[in-house]
Amino acid sequence: MTGSEKEELILKYLSQSATAKELDILSDWILIEGNKEVFDKYIQLHLEIIISMNRPNADLIKKTLLRKIKRDKIRRKLKVYTKYAAIGLLLFSMGYYLQNEGMLRNESHVLIPKVEAITITMGDGRIETLKTDEDRDLRDEEGNIIGTQNNTKLSYTAKTKHKKLVYNTLNIPYGKRFDLILSDGTHVYLNSGSSLRYPTAFVPDSSRKVFLSGEAYFDVAEDKRHPFVVNANEIDIQVLGTKFNVSHYPEDANINTVLVEGLVELRRTTINSNNLNSVKLEPGKKAVWHRSSNEITTSNVDTSLYTAWLKGKLVFRNSSFKQIREALQRRYNIIINNTNSQLEEQLFDAAFDIETIDQVLETFNKSWAIDYTIKNNEVIIK
Repeated sequence: MTGSEKEELILKYLSQSATAKELDILSDWILIEGNKEVFDKYIQLHLEIIISMNRPNADLIKKTLLRKIKRDKIRRKLKVYTKYAAIGLLLFSMGYYLQNEGMLRNESHVLIPKVEAITITMGDGRIETLKTDEDRDLRDEEGNIIGTQNNTKLSYTAKTKHKKLVYNTLNIPYGKRFDLILSDGTHVYLNSGSSLRYPTAFVPDSSRKVFLSGEAYFDVAEDKRHPFVVNANEIDIQVLGTKFNVSHYPEDANINTVLVEGLVELRRTTINSNNLNSVKLEPGKKAVWHRSSNEITTSNVDTSLYTAWLKGKLVFRNSSFKQIREALQRRYNIIINNTNSQLEEQLFDAAFDIETIDQVLETFNKSWAIDYTIKNNEVIIK
């Protein structure tokens, strides 16, 4: 994409005139390394002008524009200043219109995401809290060190000669993420609203099996003698050494497995299906287990779309608003109540790499005219 094509797409996006195809092209471009920073400059100016329009002060708006243009003067050519100015004028008009139409939020209605603790259930039933700003040792019921925590990462180092497995369960609340290194060296990245049950140390001569609820990315340590198995309720995903993403939230209708590297095999844990054959997955493919039919289908996908959450991004392709709403609730630990049943099933393509939930909601408001209010710390969509 040339510079002029890029700028034209962003202008269309900000003026709400981009087609679905153009939004697809723009979303894919943003995912390319380095492009997010360019896009963020435009969005930042967008937000500054909209906020300024919430306080109708023409001098403040002019100062915002001039300060931004002056700041970029050293780094950019005259052609780019013109683009900034054009965007500024466009947003000025948009802000004036939106304000007069009463579409901007009342600033007194502030949304405050809940903050909950990451917890770990030990083998003896003890529940401990993990603070993400501390370093500590993790000990079993006998006081032995079985792992160490370093801020948002917990690493298990314990080895065992016993045949009995001792399990811990790591629970990640909405609004947080956490990394886990299992005793075999397997790296597990846990997304918000997820839990993983796993042995503190794997027993020799048996498979390495863990139990997932939610979403996680696995970078499995290779061990040909001991297959690694992820149980996602009705599905067992078996690997030797590979990288893959599993999404298995209780509210979802399907279980999704996306393979980045290696080879995995999916097997049903139930027998109430006419098709009990296992399904092998190759890199670049997604397997979907459908709860309603107990069947597994596969398709080719862009794996980066399904692992974007590892970089703090939210990417949706042909996703219903219901799916997007649930993902936002998990990401930011908020409640979004949609009273528009027609909107709930509407499909969207969207990509977010924005720090706050307020900015995400404003994007939906401005780009797709989805109006909302905030009441008692809950988002209500009409």
